[in-house]
Parts: sequence; structure tokens; C-alpha cells
Amino acid sequence: MGFFFFFSFFFFFFFFVSSHPVNMANLVNIYWKNVLTIVPIIGAVLATMTYLLRLYGRRMKAVGLHLEDYLMGAGLIISYCVTAFVVDTAFNGVGLPIASLPKNERQRIQFGSWMIQKFWAPSMACVKISIVVFIKRLFSSIRAYVIVSNCLIGFIATWALAALLTNIFQCTPVQYYYDKDLKGHCMPGQVQFFQAMGSIALVEDIIIFCLPIPVFWRLQVNRRQKIGLILVFSLGLLVCIFSLMRLIEFRKFQLTDLAASSAKESIWTCLELDVAIICGCLPFLNPLVQGVRSKVRSDASRYHTQPSTGSNLHLHSMRGNKGDFRALGSDCGASANSNGHNAMATAGRQSPDMENNRDVDGRSSMAHNS
Repeated sequence: MGFFFFFSFFFFFFFFVSSHPVNMANLVNIYWKNVLTIVPIIGAVLATMTYLLRLYGRRMKAVGLHLEDYLMGAGLIISYCVTAFVVDTAFNGVGLPIASLPKNERQRIQFGSWMIQKFWAPSMACVKISIVVFIKRLFSSIRAYVIVSNCLIGFIATWALAALLTNIFQCTPVQYYYDKDLKGHCMPGQVQFFQAMGSIALVEDIIIFCLPIPVFWRLQVNRRQKIGLILVFSLGLLVCIFSLMRLIEFRKFQLTDLAASSAKESIWTCLELDVAIICGCLPFLNPLVQGVRSKVRSDASRYHTQPSTGSNLHLHSMRGNKGDFRALGSDCGASANSNGHNAMATAGRQSPDMENNRDVDGRSSMAHNS
């Protein structure tokens, strides 16, 4: 039955598109509008929640914020700008040929593409430097890691600055990138420049991903910790995959038709940023995980030690009866004890008299015998 509905829907869709070729563009526009709205927003929400959990984990450990925390927060805030402009292009005909769009939508898509380039490099630089600073702090006792981390931080900062300045001044005047009505020109090899920047970003991701592996490989940890490390590394590998997919999309990037050629590249850009932020915040969630685990264990132990509700009522009634019996017994015991004490006191008072009488009788009998 499921296959029947699937093929029926497919046949209807094919018939509808074939009989209404003009509406195919509307379907494509609706598809990319949904994708470029839902995916970036969900990614931004997940990245924000992970960062807030990171801050809460810092508070649980009662430690202050370090440099890597501020850098990750700056990268998150800048990534909001990337998400906002990607969503803005979604409502201006992205995915469609630029010739089929009105002039105002065409300029908005080109302006959005221009602004995404401006915020992507600084955001990625903040996130990557934050991760490298954390690795440097984690392995500060190893001199080689300190040197490599410092060199990597300088290289990432230089890459981000070069990418930002080149993206701003790639056209003369600057506004000519998104407003072709002006008289101007752009630098030759723009697409090659974007590919070069994307390739360097991919190399940086791979180096950061591989940097802690030699130390983690020699750690003697239990199975649970190994699973956690594998998950963190898997997300780091996912960032590298998204960066590679973004680089591949640059091969189809057409500056003369940004509306049709920038949709997939925008998706990979948002996913790369958001997953990088999530991956950089995961190591700081360990206090939260430990707190939840201890809470679950305490609740489970309390549940196992407490009997059920019915038995509680029965035991409560029994305990109440036993309490009454204890009250009665205590009264009887108190009276018995008081009688016993009186008897002992009487016996104690009588015992000296009896001893004296025995002594007197003994003396008298001895005197009589003598």
C-alpha cells in the first residue's frame, strides 16, 4: 500500500510538471526556500543551545570563562549574520535562473551572497582559534603542541584577515559586486580565489581534527570515555566533510548567476559553521553529563530501596500497631521495672539486718558453747 501511494504521488507530480512547465520554477523556488530557511535556523538553534550548555557546565564547575569561551561566543554571534543572509536569499528567488527574477530580488541575492562571504571567514576563524586554544591549554605540558598551536593560531588569523579584505575589495567600486548598474570591474579569477580560500579552510579543519589524536590514542581510558571521544571525533570529521562539500560546490559557482549556483554552497556553509560550533562545545559538557548521571543513579537507588505504595501503607499500619504495642509494653515494662526496683531496694534494706542478725546469732552460739 505504501508503494502504491508513493508511485501514485510520483506519477501525479510528473504529470503535473509535464503539463505545467511554467510552474516547475515555482516548485524549485519553494523547495529551496524551505531548505534554506529550515536547515540554517535549526543549525543555529542547536549551536546556540550547545554553547549555552557549555556556559552552564562552566558554572557547574565553578570556574570562570577563558579565552576559548569568548572566542566561541564571538564565532556564534557572527554566524547569526551568515544564517540571516542565507535565509534572506531564500525569500528572493534563490535556486532560480537570475534572468527570471525581477531587478530588486536579483540585487538582494547578490548582496546577500556578498555579505555571507564577509561573515563566514571571521566566524570560522573565531571557532577554529577557540578550539586550538583549548587544545593548547589541554596539552600545555607538551612543548610541541604549544608551538604547533601558536603557529596554527597565527595562520588561521592571517587566513581570515586575507579572506575578509579580499572579499570586501574584490570589486571596484565595492558596490559593483551586487549592483551591476554601476561602472566598475572585479578582479580576475574570483572563483579561483574562493576555491583557494575553501581549500585552505579544509586543510585547517583536517589539521585541527588530527592534532589531538596522538595523545588520545595513548590514553588508557574505559569504554565509555572511548565512545565519547569517538563521537567528538566523528563530529570533527563531519566538519571536514561539509567543508569538502562546500569546496566542491565552488566548481559550479557562477558569479553571473548567483541565484541558481549559490543555493547548495549556502547550505554547506551554514552546516559547516554550526557543526564546528557544536563540536567545539562538546568537550565542555562533561560536568553536565556527570551531573545527570549522578542524579539518575541517586533516583534509581532511591527507587530500588523504597517499597511499593501498597506495601508502604501496610507497613505504615503495621508500624502504627507496633507503636501502640510498644506504648503498652513500655507502660507494663515501666511498672514492672518500678516493682523490681522497689523489691531490690527492700531486699537491699533487709540484707544488712539479716547479716547483723546472723552475726549476733553466731556470736551468741559461740559464747554459749564456750
